[in-house]
Amino acid sequence: MSSPSSFPVPHRRAPRVGRLATVLLVVLALVPVIYIGLRATEAGRNVAYWDEFETALALIMRLHSGVAPTAFVQELFSVNNEHRMVMSRLLFTASYGLTGTVNFSVISLLGNLCLVALCAILIVGARTAARRLRLGLVLALGLFQLENYENFLWSGSSIDHFQVLLYVGATVTALAHGTRTAWLLAGLCAVLATLTLAHGLLVWPLGAVLLWRARRTPHLVGWGALALLVVGGYALGFSVNGGHRFAHLNLAGAQEILRYWLTLLGTGPALGHTGLAPWLGVALLATLAWLGTHGALRRERVAYPLAWFGVAALALVAVGRAEQVGGLVMSRYVILGTLAWSLTAFMLLERFSDPRRPLAVLAGCLPVLVLFNISANRAYASSADSWLDCRDIAAARFKQHGVDGRGNFALSPMPARATALLHEAERRGVYRMGPVCLPRSFPAAAPSERIVGRVDELTVSDRSAFVRGWAVIPGVRSKRGHIHLVLRSATATHIFSTVSTQRPDVAANLGDPHLNRSGYLFARRRDSLPTGDYQIGFLIKHGGTSEYLMTDQRLVLPDARMVAGGQ
Repeated sequence: MSSPSSFPVPHRRAPRVGRLATVLLVVLALVPVIYIGLRATEAGRNVAYWDEFETALALIMRLHSGVAPTAFVQELFSVNNEHRMVMSRLLFTASYGLTGTVNFSVISLLGNLCLVALCAILIVGARTAARRLRLGLVLALGLFQLENYENFLWSGSSIDHFQVLLYVGATVTALAHGTRTAWLLAGLCAVLATLTLAHGLLVWPLGAVLLWRARRTPHLVGWGALALLVVGGYALGFSVNGGHRFAHLNLAGAQEILRYWLTLLGTGPALGHTGLAPWLGVALLATLAWLGTHGALRRERVAYPLAWFGVAALALVAVGRAEQVGGLVMSRYVILGTLAWSLTAFMLLERFSDPRRPLAVLAGCLPVLVLFNISANRAYASSADSWLDCRDIAAARFKQHGVDGRGNFALSPMPARATALLHEAERRGVYRMGPVCLPRSFPAAAPSERIVGRVDELTVSDRSAFVRGWAVIPGVRSKRGHIHLVLRSATATHIFSTVSTQRPDVAANLGDPHLNRSGYLFARRRDSLPTGDYQIGFLIKHGGTSEYLMTDQRLVLPDARMVAGGQ
Protein backbone atom coordinates (compact mmCIF):
# COMPACT_ATOMS: atom_id res chain seq x y z
CA MET A 1 0.00 0.00 0.00
CA SER A 2 1.45 3.35 -0.99
CA SER A 3 2.15 5.90 1.72
CA PRO A 4 -0.30 8.79 2.04
CA SER A 5 0.80 12.13 0.66
CA SER A 6 1.15 15.16 2.87
CA PHE A 7 -1.06 17.05 0.38
CA PRO A 8 -3.22 14.29 -1.22
CA VAL A 9 -3.73 14.43 -4.98
CA PRO A 10 -7.39 14.48 -6.07
CA HIS A 11 -8.68 11.24 -7.62
CA ARG A 12 -9.52 13.01 -10.86
CA ARG A 13 -6.56 14.32 -12.82
CA ALA A 14 -6.49 18.07 -12.38
CA PRO A 15 -6.39 20.26 -15.49
CA ARG A 16 -2.97 21.57 -16.41
CA VAL A 17 -2.22 25.13 -15.40
CA GLY A 18 -1.30 27.38 -18.31
CA ARG A 19 2.38 28.12 -18.75
CA LEU A 20 1.90 31.89 -18.93
CA ALA A 21 -0.27 31.92 -15.81
CA THR A 22 2.31 29.82 -14.00
CA VAL A 23 5.15 32.16 -14.94
CA LEU A 24 3.20 35.27 -13.92
CA LEU A 25 2.14 33.80 -10.58
CA VAL A 26 5.65 32.56 -9.80
CA VAL A 27 7.05 36.01 -10.56
CA LEU A 28 4.39 37.58 -8.34
CA ALA A 29 5.30 35.18 -5.51
CA LEU A 30 8.99 36.01 -5.87
CA VAL A 31 8.47 39.78 -5.58
CA PRO A 32 7.88 39.91 -1.80
CA VAL A 33 10.61 37.33 -1.19
CA ILE A 34 13.12 39.38 -3.17
CA TYR A 35 11.98 42.63 -1.52
CA ILE A 36 12.48 41.24 1.97
CA GLY A 37 15.76 39.65 0.88
CA LEU A 38 17.04 43.02 -0.31
CA ARG A 39 15.90 44.72 2.90
CA ALA A 40 17.61 42.07 5.01
CA THR A 41 20.80 42.24 2.92
CA GLU A 42 20.98 46.02 3.13
CA ALA A 43 20.40 45.91 6.88
CA GLY A 44 22.89 43.13 7.53
CA ARG A 45 25.82 44.14 9.74
CA ASN A 46 28.33 42.03 11.61
CA VAL A 47 27.31 43.68 14.87
CA ALA A 48 26.69 41.81 18.12
CA TYR A 49 23.39 43.08 19.47
CA TRP A 50 21.37 42.47 22.62
CA ASP A 51 21.02 38.70 23.33
CA GLU A 52 23.91 37.84 21.00
CA PHE A 53 26.47 38.94 23.56
CA GLU A 54 25.65 35.99 25.81
CA THR A 55 24.29 33.41 23.36
CA ALA A 56 27.10 33.83 20.83
CA LEU A 57 29.98 36.11 21.81
CA ALA A 58 30.43 34.90 25.38
CA LEU A 59 30.14 31.31 24.15
CA ILE A 60 32.93 31.55 21.60
CA MET A 61 35.07 33.40 24.13
CA ARG A 62 34.77 30.40 26.45
CA LEU A 63 35.56 28.07 23.57
CA HIS A 64 38.65 30.12 22.79
CA SER A 65 39.77 29.90 26.40
CA GLY A 66 39.36 26.15 26.34
CA VAL A 67 36.49 24.26 27.92
CA ALA A 68 36.22 20.67 29.08
CA PRO A 69 33.79 18.40 27.16
CA THR A 70 31.47 18.08 30.16
CA ALA A 71 31.37 21.83 30.71
CA PHE A 72 30.79 22.36 26.99
CA VAL A 73 27.77 20.02 26.99
CA GLN A 74 26.38 21.81 30.05
CA GLU A 75 26.85 25.12 28.23
CA LEU A 76 24.99 23.84 25.16
CA PHE A 77 21.99 22.61 27.13
CA SER A 78 21.84 25.42 29.69
CA VAL A 79 18.50 27.22 30.10
CA ASN A 80 18.22 30.81 28.84
CA ASN A 81 14.92 32.59 29.47
CA GLU A 82 13.10 29.23 29.66
CA HIS A 83 14.60 28.06 26.34
CA ARG A 84 17.30 25.49 25.61
CA MET A 85 18.84 26.99 22.48
CA VAL A 86 21.14 24.08 21.65
CA MET A 87 20.84 24.40 17.86
CA SER A 88 21.88 28.05 17.63
CA ARG A 89 24.73 27.42 20.08
CA LEU A 90 25.91 24.53 17.94
CA LEU A 91 25.83 26.85 14.94
CA PHE A 92 27.95 29.45 16.73
CA THR A 93 30.32 26.68 17.79
CA ALA A 94 30.58 25.42 14.21
CA SER A 95 31.24 28.97 13.00
CA TYR A 96 34.05 29.37 15.51
CA GLY A 97 35.49 25.95 14.65
CA LEU A 98 35.49 26.65 10.91
CA THR A 99 36.47 30.34 10.84
CA GLY A 100 37.78 31.21 14.29
CA THR A 101 35.06 33.85 14.70
CA VAL A 102 31.34 34.48 14.21
CA ASN A 103 29.77 36.70 11.56
CA PHE A 104 26.29 37.87 12.48
CA SER A 105 25.48 38.83 8.89
CA VAL A 106 26.02 35.20 7.88
CA ILE A 107 23.99 33.98 10.86
CA SER A 108 21.12 36.26 9.79
CA LEU A 109 21.27 34.85 6.27
CA LEU A 110 21.10 31.29 7.60
CA GLY A 111 18.17 32.19 9.83
CA ASN A 112 16.22 33.69 6.94
CA LEU A 113 17.02 30.67 4.78
CA CYS A 114 15.29 28.52 7.41
CA LEU A 115 12.00 30.23 6.55
CA VAL A 116 12.68 29.81 2.84
CA ALA A 117 13.42 26.13 3.43
CA LEU A 118 10.16 25.69 5.36
CA CYS A 119 8.21 27.22 2.47
CA ALA A 120 10.05 24.98 0.00
CA ILE A 121 9.16 21.86 2.00
CA LEU A 122 5.49 22.83 2.13
CA ILE A 123 5.30 23.78 -1.55
CA VAL A 124 7.02 20.62 -2.77
CA GLY A 125 4.67 18.56 -0.60
CA ALA A 126 1.64 20.13 -2.31
CA ARG A 127 2.28 17.81 -5.28
CA THR A 128 0.05 19.36 -8.01
CA ALA A 129 0.98 22.49 -9.92
CA ALA A 130 -2.21 24.32 -8.99
CA ARG A 131 -1.85 23.58 -5.28
CA ARG A 132 1.80 24.61 -5.35
CA LEU A 133 0.93 27.91 -6.97
CA ARG A 134 -1.84 28.63 -4.49
CA LEU A 135 0.29 27.69 -1.49
CA GLY A 136 3.40 29.47 -2.78
CA LEU A 137 1.55 32.73 -3.38
CA VAL A 138 -0.17 32.67 0.00
CA LEU A 139 3.08 31.93 1.85
CA ALA A 140 5.05 34.57 -0.07
CA LEU A 141 2.48 37.33 0.38
CA GLY A 142 1.58 36.33 3.93
CA LEU A 143 5.01 35.70 5.46
CA PHE A 144 7.48 37.86 3.56
CA GLN A 145 6.48 41.28 4.84
CA LEU A 146 7.73 43.70 7.46
CA GLU A 147 5.47 42.68 10.32
CA ASN A 148 8.17 40.06 10.83
CA TYR A 149 10.95 42.66 10.65
CA GLU A 150 12.67 41.60 13.86
CA ASN A 151 13.22 38.08 12.55
CA PHE A 152 14.24 39.18 9.07
CA LEU A 153 16.68 41.88 10.23
CA TRP A 154 18.18 40.40 13.41
CA SER A 155 20.16 37.17 13.41
CA GLY A 156 19.58 36.69 17.14
CA SER A 157 15.87 36.35 16.37
CA SER A 158 15.76 34.65 12.97
CA ILE A 159 18.18 31.88 13.88
CA ASP A 160 15.75 30.71 16.57
CA HIS A 161 12.23 31.76 15.55
CA PHE A 162 12.57 30.71 11.90
CA GLN A 163 14.65 27.66 12.68
CA VAL A 164 12.08 26.13 15.06
CA LEU A 165 9.37 26.48 12.41
CA LEU A 166 11.55 24.66 9.89
CA TYR A 167 11.97 21.69 12.22
CA VAL A 168 8.29 21.57 13.19
CA GLY A 169 7.21 21.83 9.55
CA ALA A 170 9.62 19.05 8.59
CA THR A 171 8.29 16.92 11.46
CA VAL A 172 4.66 17.25 10.42
CA THR A 173 5.50 16.68 6.74
CA ALA A 174 7.49 13.54 7.55
CA LEU A 175 4.74 12.13 9.78
CA ALA A 176 2.23 12.63 6.97
CA HIS A 177 4.21 10.27 4.73
CA GLY A 178 3.59 7.30 7.00
CA THR A 179 6.79 5.31 6.42
CA ARG A 180 9.24 4.09 9.02
CA THR A 181 12.06 6.15 7.53
CA ALA A 182 9.86 9.25 7.54
CA TRP A 183 8.94 8.54 11.18
CA LEU A 184 12.61 8.42 12.12
CA LEU A 185 13.20 11.72 10.31
CA ALA A 186 10.19 13.22 12.10
CA GLY A 187 11.60 12.14 15.46
CA LEU A 188 14.96 13.74 14.68
CA CYS A 189 13.35 17.02 13.59
CA ALA A 190 11.13 17.02 16.70
CA VAL A 191 14.21 16.72 18.89
CA LEU A 192 15.84 19.61 17.03
CA ALA A 193 12.70 21.74 17.42
CA THR A 194 12.68 21.07 21.17
CA LEU A 195 16.31 22.13 21.40
CA THR A 196 15.71 25.40 19.56
CA LEU A 197 12.93 27.20 21.46
CA ALA A 198 10.53 26.22 24.23
CA HIS A 199 7.44 26.13 22.01
CA GLY A 200 9.19 23.43 20.00
CA LEU A 201 8.00 21.13 22.82
CA LEU A 202 4.50 21.32 21.36
CA VAL A 203 5.60 19.18 18.43
CA TRP A 204 5.33 16.10 20.67
CA PRO A 205 1.60 16.27 21.51
CA LEU A 206 0.93 17.41 17.95
CA GLY A 207 2.76 14.40 16.53
CA ALA A 208 0.97 12.08 18.95
CA VAL A 209 -2.44 13.34 17.78
CA LEU A 210 -1.49 12.81 14.13
CA LEU A 211 -0.23 9.26 14.78
CA TRP A 212 -3.30 8.43 16.85
CA ARG A 213 -5.66 9.61 14.13
CA ALA A 214 -3.75 7.60 11.54
CA ARG A 215 -4.03 4.51 13.83
CA ARG A 216 -0.30 3.92 13.64
CA THR A 217 -0.08 2.36 17.08
CA PRO A 218 3.54 1.09 16.96
CA HIS A 219 4.75 4.48 15.77
CA LEU A 220 2.62 6.20 18.42
CA VAL A 221 4.15 4.07 21.18
CA GLY A 222 7.65 4.85 19.93
CA TRP A 223 6.79 8.52 19.62
CA GLY A 224 5.55 8.58 23.21
CA ALA A 225 8.71 6.92 24.48
CA LEU A 226 10.91 9.36 22.59
CA ALA A 227 8.81 12.27 23.85
CA LEU A 228 9.20 11.16 27.47
CA LEU A 229 12.96 10.90 27.02
CA VAL A 230 13.37 14.30 25.32
CA VAL A 231 10.87 16.26 27.42
CA GLY A 232 12.24 14.66 30.58
CA GLY A 233 15.74 15.73 29.58
CA TYR A 234 14.42 19.24 28.87
CA ALA A 235 12.89 19.41 32.34
CA LEU A 236 16.05 18.16 34.05
CA GLY A 237 17.62 21.15 35.80
CA PHE A 238 15.06 23.52 34.24
CA SER A 239 14.85 26.96 35.82
CA VAL A 240 12.82 30.11 35.28
CA ASN A 241 14.40 33.51 34.80
CA GLY A 242 13.83 35.23 38.14
CA GLY A 243 13.55 38.58 36.39
CA HIS A 244 10.50 37.53 34.37
CA ARG A 245 7.04 38.47 35.57
CA PHE A 246 4.22 35.99 35.01
CA ALA A 247 0.47 36.50 35.17
CA HIS A 248 -1.08 35.56 38.50
CA LEU A 249 -2.82 32.20 38.77
CA ASN A 250 -6.30 33.63 39.22
CA LEU A 251 -9.23 34.73 37.08
CA ALA A 252 -7.69 38.12 36.31
CA GLY A 253 -4.42 36.46 35.29
CA ALA A 254 -6.26 33.99 33.06
CA GLN A 255 -8.13 36.84 31.40
CA GLU A 256 -4.87 38.70 30.80
CA ILE A 257 -3.32 35.63 29.18
CA LEU A 258 -6.44 35.00 27.04
CA ARG A 259 -6.59 38.60 25.87
CA TYR A 260 -2.89 38.62 24.98
CA TRP A 261 -3.20 35.27 23.18
CA LEU A 262 -6.08 36.47 21.04
CA THR A 263 -4.17 39.68 20.32
CA LEU A 264 -1.17 37.65 19.19
CA LEU A 265 -3.40 35.53 16.95
CA GLY A 266 -5.02 38.53 15.30
CA THR A 267 -2.06 40.89 15.04
CA GLY A 268 -1.09 39.75 11.53
CA PRO A 269 -4.21 40.87 9.63
CA ALA A 270 -4.93 43.68 12.13
CA LEU A 271 -1.87 45.60 10.87
CA GLY A 272 -1.31 47.42 14.14
CA HIS A 273 -4.94 48.01 15.11
CA THR A 274 -4.74 46.63 18.64
CA GLY A 275 -8.48 46.91 19.31
CA LEU A 276 -9.26 44.79 16.24
CA ALA A 277 -6.59 42.14 16.82
CA PRO A 278 -8.38 40.05 19.53
CA TRP A 279 -11.54 39.81 17.41
CA LEU A 280 -9.50 38.64 14.44
CA GLY A 281 -7.88 36.11 16.76
CA VAL A 282 -11.35 34.76 17.56
CA ALA A 283 -12.08 34.67 13.82
CA LEU A 284 -8.97 32.59 13.18
CA LEU A 285 -9.94 30.07 15.85
CA ALA A 286 -13.49 29.86 14.48
CA THR A 287 -12.25 29.37 10.92
CA LEU A 288 -9.85 26.61 11.91
CA ALA A 289 -12.61 24.91 13.89
CA TRP A 290 -14.94 25.15 10.88
CA LEU A 291 -12.30 23.72 8.58
CA GLY A 292 -11.75 20.90 11.05
CA THR A 293 -15.43 19.95 10.99
CA HIS A 294 -15.30 19.88 7.19
CA GLY A 295 -12.52 17.36 6.80
CA ALA A 296 -9.45 19.63 6.78
CA LEU A 297 -7.31 17.24 8.83
CA ARG A 298 -8.07 14.42 6.39
CA ARG A 299 -7.35 16.49 3.29
CA GLU A 300 -4.62 18.81 4.61
CA ARG A 301 -2.35 16.56 6.64
CA VAL A 302 0.39 19.19 6.89
CA ALA A 303 -1.26 22.60 6.56
CA TYR A 304 -4.00 21.99 9.14
CA PRO A 305 -1.85 20.64 12.02
CA LEU A 306 0.89 23.18 11.30
CA ALA A 307 -1.65 26.02 11.54
CA TRP A 308 -2.75 24.69 14.93
CA PHE A 309 0.88 24.52 16.01
CA GLY A 310 1.14 28.26 15.40
CA VAL A 311 -2.02 28.81 17.46
CA ALA A 312 -0.80 26.60 20.34
CA ALA A 313 2.70 28.11 20.27
CA LEU A 314 1.24 31.59 20.67
CA ALA A 315 -0.78 30.31 23.62
CA LEU A 316 2.48 29.20 25.24
CA VAL A 317 4.03 32.57 24.43
CA ALA A 318 1.03 34.28 26.04
CA VAL A 319 1.43 32.26 29.22
CA GLY A 320 5.11 33.15 29.48
CA ARG A 321 5.11 36.74 28.26
CA ALA A 322 1.67 38.36 28.78
CA GLU A 323 2.68 40.01 32.05
CA GLN A 324 6.35 40.48 31.16
CA VAL A 325 5.75 42.62 28.05
CA GLY A 326 2.62 44.36 29.31
CA GLY A 327 0.50 43.28 26.34
CA LEU A 328 2.99 44.54 23.74
CA VAL A 329 3.27 42.24 20.71
CA MET A 330 6.93 41.70 19.86
CA SER A 331 7.65 41.41 16.15
CA ARG A 332 9.54 38.13 16.60
CA TYR A 333 6.34 36.37 17.75
CA VAL A 334 4.24 37.51 14.79
CA ILE A 335 5.63 34.83 12.45
CA LEU A 336 3.64 32.18 14.33
CA GLY A 337 0.40 34.04 13.69
CA THR A 338 1.16 34.94 10.08
CA LEU A 339 2.03 31.29 9.37
CA ALA A 340 -1.28 30.14 10.90
CA TRP A 341 -3.22 32.74 8.90
CA SER A 342 -1.40 31.92 5.66
CA LEU A 343 -2.06 28.21 5.98
CA THR A 344 -5.69 28.91 6.89
CA ALA A 345 -6.06 31.11 3.80
CA PHE A 346 -4.57 28.32 1.68
CA MET A 347 -7.00 25.76 3.09
CA LEU A 348 -9.93 28.07 2.36
CA LEU A 349 -8.71 28.45 -1.21
CA GLU A 350 -8.53 24.68 -1.52
CA ARG A 351 -11.99 24.30 -0.04
CA PHE A 352 -13.66 26.61 -2.54
CA SER A 353 -11.52 26.08 -5.66
CA ASP A 354 -13.15 24.36 -8.64
CA PRO A 355 -10.90 21.59 -10.06
CA ARG A 356 -12.05 22.57 -13.56
CA ARG A 357 -10.87 26.17 -13.00
CA PRO A 358 -8.03 25.70 -10.48
CA LEU A 359 -6.90 29.33 -10.36
CA ALA A 360 -10.22 31.14 -10.55
CA VAL A 361 -10.73 31.64 -6.80
CA LEU A 362 -7.05 32.49 -6.37
CA ALA A 363 -7.34 35.17 -9.05
CA GLY A 364 -10.26 36.70 -7.19
CA CYS A 365 -8.35 36.68 -3.88
CA LEU A 366 -5.03 37.92 -5.26
CA PRO A 367 -5.87 41.64 -4.93
CA VAL A 368 -6.62 41.11 -1.24
CA LEU A 369 -3.39 39.18 -0.66
CA VAL A 370 -1.30 41.74 -2.54
CA LEU A 371 -3.00 44.63 -0.73
CA PHE A 372 -2.29 42.97 2.62
CA ASN A 373 1.40 42.52 1.76
CA ILE A 374 1.80 46.11 0.61
CA SER A 375 -0.15 47.46 3.59
CA ALA A 376 1.94 45.44 6.05
CA ASN A 377 5.16 46.75 4.53
CA ARG A 378 3.90 50.33 4.70
CA ALA A 379 2.53 49.96 8.23
CA TYR A 380 5.71 48.46 9.67
CA ALA A 381 8.41 50.15 7.58
CA SER A 382 8.84 52.84 10.24
CA SER A 383 9.12 50.24 13.02
CA ALA A 384 11.72 48.31 11.04
CA ASP A 385 13.70 51.49 10.40
CA SER A 386 13.50 52.48 14.07
CA TRP A 387 14.80 49.07 15.10
CA LEU A 388 17.76 49.49 12.74
CA ASP A 389 18.31 53.04 14.05
CA CYS A 390 18.69 51.72 17.60
CA ARG A 391 21.24 49.10 16.60
CA ASP A 392 23.26 51.22 14.17
CA ILE A 393 23.39 54.35 16.34
CA ALA A 394 24.56 52.25 19.28
CA ALA A 395 27.23 50.63 17.08
CA ALA A 396 28.37 54.00 15.72
CA ARG A 397 28.68 55.47 19.19
CA PHE A 398 30.64 52.42 20.33
CA LYS A 399 33.06 52.94 17.46
CA GLN A 400 33.39 56.58 18.46
CA HIS A 401 33.97 56.07 22.19
CA GLY A 402 35.03 52.44 22.50
CA VAL A 403 32.38 52.12 25.23
CA ASP A 404 28.83 50.86 24.91
CA GLY A 405 25.90 52.96 26.11
CA ARG A 406 27.31 56.41 25.27
CA GLY A 407 24.27 58.00 23.73
CA ASN A 408 20.55 57.33 23.49
CA PHE A 409 20.94 53.63 22.62
CA ALA A 410 23.10 50.70 23.71
CA LEU A 411 24.18 47.47 22.08
CA SER A 412 23.28 45.50 25.19
CA PRO A 413 21.09 45.91 28.28
CA MET A 414 24.36 45.49 30.20
CA PRO A 415 26.67 48.05 28.54
CA ALA A 416 29.63 47.44 30.84
CA ARG A 417 29.49 43.71 30.19
CA ALA A 418 29.19 44.30 26.44
CA THR A 419 32.14 46.69 26.43
CA ALA A 420 34.36 44.21 28.26
CA LEU A 421 33.35 41.34 25.96
CA LEU A 422 33.96 43.34 22.78
CA HIS A 423 37.40 44.54 23.84
CA GLU A 424 38.49 41.13 25.10
CA ALA A 425 37.19 39.39 21.96
CA GLU A 426 39.10 41.79 19.74
CA ARG A 427 42.25 41.47 21.85
CA ARG A 428 42.13 37.71 21.43
CA GLY A 429 41.35 37.93 17.71
CA VAL A 430 38.05 36.11 18.19
CA TYR A 431 35.63 38.82 17.05
CA ARG A 432 35.82 42.39 15.86
CA MET A 433 32.68 44.38 15.28
CA GLY A 434 32.09 44.96 11.61
CA PRO A 435 31.61 48.41 10.04
CA VAL A 436 28.25 50.14 10.00
CA CYS A 437 29.33 52.79 7.46
CA LEU A 438 30.45 51.12 4.23
CA PRO A 439 32.42 52.35 1.21
CA ARG A 440 30.21 53.18 -1.77
CA SER A 441 30.72 54.20 -5.38
CA PHE A 442 28.67 56.81 -7.27
CA PRO A 443 30.50 57.45 -10.55
CA ALA A 444 27.56 59.35 -12.07
CA ALA A 445 26.95 61.68 -9.12
CA ALA A 446 26.58 65.32 -10.12
CA PRO A 447 27.44 68.51 -8.19
CA SER A 448 24.40 70.11 -6.59
CA GLU A 449 23.28 73.57 -5.63
CA ARG A 450 20.13 72.25 -3.95
CA ILE A 451 21.58 70.34 -0.99
CA VAL A 452 21.41 72.01 2.40
CA GLY A 453 23.24 70.52 5.37
CA ARG A 454 25.73 70.91 8.14
CA VAL A 455 28.14 69.09 10.41
CA ASP A 456 27.08 69.26 14.05
CA GLU A 457 29.79 67.09 15.60
CA LEU A 458 33.22 66.02 14.39
CA THR A 459 35.79 64.07 16.39
CA VAL A 460 39.00 62.27 15.48
CA SER A 461 40.92 60.06 17.87
CA ASP A 462 43.49 57.32 17.66
CA ARG A 463 40.53 54.93 17.64
CA SER A 464 38.00 56.40 15.20
CA ALA A 465 36.65 59.27 13.16
CA PHE A 466 33.10 60.41 13.86
CA VAL A 467 30.85 62.90 12.06
CA ARG A 468 27.25 63.81 12.92
CA GLY A 469 24.94 66.22 11.15
CA TRP A 470 22.11 66.51 8.63
CA ALA A 471 21.62 67.02 4.91
CA VAL A 472 18.51 67.48 2.75
CA ILE A 473 17.31 68.46 -0.67
CA PRO A 474 14.33 70.75 0.05
CA GLY A 475 11.20 69.26 -1.48
CA VAL A 476 12.71 65.74 -1.75
CA ARG A 477 11.59 63.25 0.89
CA SER A 478 14.42 62.08 3.15
CA LYS A 479 14.69 58.31 3.34
CA ARG A 480 16.78 55.83 5.25
CA GLY A 481 20.15 55.13 3.63
CA HIS A 482 20.05 58.02 1.15
CA ILE A 483 22.64 60.28 2.82
CA HIS A 484 26.33 59.54 2.20
CA LEU A 485 29.49 61.22 3.42
CA VAL A 486 32.04 62.39 0.86
CA LEU A 487 35.73 62.75 1.80
CA ARG A 488 37.76 64.46 -0.94
CA SER A 489 41.45 65.28 -0.89
CA ALA A 490 43.76 66.55 -3.57
CA THR A 491 44.44 63.01 -4.73
CA ALA A 492 41.41 60.87 -3.85
CA THR A 493 37.68 60.84 -3.19
CA HIS A 494 35.99 58.40 -0.82
CA ILE A 495 32.25 57.96 -0.31
CA PHE A 496 30.72 56.13 2.65
CA SER A 497 27.22 55.22 3.69
CA THR A 498 26.01 56.73 6.95
CA VAL A 499 23.71 55.71 9.77
CA SER A 500 20.34 57.34 9.18
CA THR A 501 18.77 59.23 12.09
CA GLN A 502 15.59 61.17 12.65
CA ARG A 503 15.85 64.96 12.93
CA PRO A 504 12.45 66.43 13.76
CA ASP A 505 14.18 69.76 14.49
CA VAL A 506 15.35 70.00 10.88
CA ALA A 507 11.91 69.06 9.54
CA ALA A 508 10.29 71.68 11.79
CA ASN A 509 12.74 74.43 10.87
CA LEU A 510 12.34 73.76 7.15
CA GLY A 511 8.58 73.33 7.44
CA ASP A 512 8.46 69.92 5.77
CA PRO A 513 7.64 66.76 7.79
CA HIS A 514 8.99 64.63 4.92
CA LEU A 515 12.49 65.78 5.89
CA ASN A 516 12.35 64.12 9.30
CA ARG A 517 14.87 61.40 8.37
CA SER A 518 17.56 63.90 7.39
CA GLY A 519 20.14 63.14 10.09
CA TYR A 520 23.24 61.05 9.69
CA LEU A 521 26.05 59.56 11.75
CA PHE A 522 29.39 58.48 10.32
CA ALA A 523 31.79 56.37 12.34
CA ARG A 524 34.79 54.35 11.12
CA ARG A 525 37.79 52.84 12.80
CA ARG A 526 40.97 54.77 12.08
CA ASP A 527 42.69 51.65 10.78
CA SER A 528 39.94 51.34 8.12
CA LEU A 529 40.27 54.95 6.94
CA PRO A 530 42.88 56.46 4.60
CA THR A 531 45.22 59.11 5.97
CA GLY A 532 45.05 62.60 4.55
CA ASP A 533 43.43 66.03 4.72
CA TYR A 534 39.85 65.68 3.45
CA GLN A 535 37.14 68.15 2.56
CA ILE A 536 33.75 66.95 3.84
CA GLY A 537 30.75 66.73 1.54
CA PHE A 538 27.23 65.27 1.43
CA LEU A 539 25.91 62.98 -1.28
CA ILE A 540 22.17 62.26 -1.46
CA LYS A 541 20.74 59.43 -3.51
CA HIS A 542 17.16 59.84 -4.67
CA GLY A 543 15.32 57.94 -7.35
CA GLY A 544 17.81 56.81 -9.94
CA THR A 545 20.14 59.79 -9.51
CA SER A 546 22.56 61.15 -6.93
CA GLU A 547 24.04 64.57 -6.30
CA TYR A 548 26.59 65.97 -3.89
CA LEU A 549 27.72 69.18 -2.25
CA MET A 550 31.15 69.87 -0.77
CA THR A 551 31.41 71.98 2.38
CA ASP A 552 34.17 74.14 3.81
CA GLN A 553 34.73 71.77 6.73
CA ARG A 554 37.61 69.34 6.77
CA LEU A 555 38.46 65.99 8.32
CA VAL A 556 42.16 65.62 8.97
CA LEU A 557 43.26 61.98 9.32
CA PRO A 558 46.96 61.71 10.19
CA ASP A 559 48.52 58.34 10.77
CA ALA A 560 46.66 56.81 13.72
CA ARG A 561 49.91 56.22 15.57
CA MET A 562 50.57 59.98 15.53
CA VAL A 563 47.25 60.94 17.10
CA ALA A 564 47.27 61.28 20.87
CA GLY A 565 43.68 61.33 22.07
CA GLY A 566 40.67 63.09 20.51
CA GLN A 567 40.69 66.50 18.91
